[in-house]
Amino acid sequence: MKRLLVTGFVSLTLLSGCNPSATYYIDWSDTSEDQIQRMDEANIKYDIRDGQIWIRERDLDKAAACCS
Repeated sequence: MKRLLVTGFVSLTLLSGCNPSATYYIDWSDTSEDQIQRMDEANIKYDIRDGQIWIRERDLDKAAACCS
């Protein structure tokens, strides 16, 4: 019984760090029409904050491939 509880606790602890629904944004570049057009064409979600384009961390490779 104790082993089962410890195994369950360890499993929940390890899996709680893997949250695919968490969205983290990183600063990509200054805002320009070309960059926005490329992001839209590549279906990359972005935010514009204070004149900067912020992309989701998981889209970094896709953005580097299409927009650099």
